[in-house]
Amino acid sequence: MDKYNIKNSGQSLIEIIIAMSIGGILIGSASAAIALILKSGYDTKTTQTASFLSAEYLDSLSSMAELNWYSIYNPPAVKGENSQFYLIPSGSAYLINSGATSTIIEGRTFTRYFSIENINRDSCGVGSITAAAVSCSTGPGGAGVSEDPSTQKITVKVSWTGGGNLTKVIYLTRNRNTTFQQVDWSGGGNQENFSTSSAGAIINSQFSTSTSNINISTQGAIKLSL
Repeated sequence: MDKYNIKNSGQSLIEIIIAMSIGGILIGSASAAIALILKSGYDTKTTQTASFLSAEYLDSLSSMAELNWYSIYNPPAVKGENSQFYLIPSGSAYLINSGATSTIIEGRTFTRYFSIENINRDSCGVGSITAAAVSCSTGPGGAGVSEDPSTQKITVKVSWTGGGNLTKVIYLTRNRNTTFQQVDWSGGGNQENFSTSSAGAIINSQFSTSTSNINISTQGAIKLSL
């Protein structure tokens, strides 16, 4: 009877050890799954925060372009694919400053900036966007490529601690006034109406009137006669 009790006790001990081992495995797996879920949720929230920060810049820059195109077209430093600018509050609006800015949100540091690039178009500046270099020797609507001064490419970049990053691109277009490329300083009528061809290209390259105080004898130049 005593031997039977010893044997039974040994079996119970082994069963307890096995149960504890299985329990440990289950608890470890559950803990890993919970940690993964929490990390995934945290990463998702971080991406959402970065998306909000980039959208905030895009909205603000769109408003700035609508109110004052010159502030976008002529920023305080050289434009280009690798340029870096950020916005600083100025009253109820914003100003563009050179460089990047950082902010801490829920323990993570977000760095934010945007680049500004000129845009070239075929048909001498009035056609489709192209990466080709400027090659236009005539007026708008001709053969070749020219810069479109009424379109700017904005790329907003947000990065955060841990190696994450997000990029968004928008093309801003000036649409509140008509523009044209001046290639001839001689006087001509109807300049105020910006005469166009049937394809919509602006073909009038002259100003409306000239006076004796304006010297246009040199092609491509205009001088005031004193």
